[in-house]
Amino acid sequence: MSGNNAHIKRLLETKQCQGGNLNDANLGRFNLSKADLSGAKLLFANLNRSNLSHANLSGADLSFANLVAADLNNADLSGLDAKSINLFEAKLQNADLSGGDLSYANCVNANLCEANLSGAEMQGMNAIGAQLNHANMSGVHLAGANIGHAQLIGANLSNADLSDCRLVGTDLSNASLNGADLRNANLFNANLSGANLTGANLAGANLAHAKLDGAIGLYRDNPMPIHYHDHHGTHAHQAGSPYITFSQAGTYPGTPGGLALPRPGMP
Repeated sequence: MSGNNAHIKRLLETKQCQGGNLNDANLGRFNLSKADLSGAKLLFANLNRSNLSHANLSGADLSFANLVAADLNNADLSGLDAKSINLFEAKLQNADLSGGDLSYANCVNANLCEANLSGAEMQGMNAIGAQLNHANMSGVHLAGANIGHAQLIGANLSNADLSDCRLVGTDLSNASLNGADLRNANLFNANLSGANLTGANLAGANLAHAKLDGAIGLYRDNPMPIHYHDHHGTHAHQAGSPYITFSQAGTYPGTPGGLALPRPGMP
């Protein structure tokens, strides 16, 4: 077992290891619920399937650590450094990751429902199939991330950077995207029903077959340029016209036309 042996022993006996050196430590499947690991060094540590629920990991360094299927529900992870961390199928419900750095993290199929991710650095993250319903993601930096087929129902993404983000098939219904940067984002077949897109930048975004019924903030007098594919599969880019047409109710078909929706009260 790597890391400082005295620090590891103290952690296992008392669940206290503030600022400890646990780099490369093998702590897989341990019960560390409510442990205090604030400021601890856990680079490359193995915490596979460990119980860290309600633990304090604020300011800890978990870069490249293995937390596959770990239980981090209600944990304090605020301000952590977790670049390239592996959180595959981890449980992070109600966890606080605000201000943390999760750049290039693996969050595939992770459960982050109602988590606080405000202001977090998450560019390049892989979060395919993740659950982020009602999460606070205001001001997050997700440029270039892959959040395809994820659930972000009712999530707060106000002022978030989602440029070049892959959101194919993602459920963003009733999400708040006001002021979000969605330039060149791929929202093919995404569900934006009831979403608030007021002030969002959708320049170059792909909204082909996206569900937009009840979405607000895409006005007829403020059309956006879009990407679409014609029937021959050729990619094109055309500025939006004053109207949006639907092949099905509430669905944008991805044909040449604008993203504009009527203001509330307009026919």
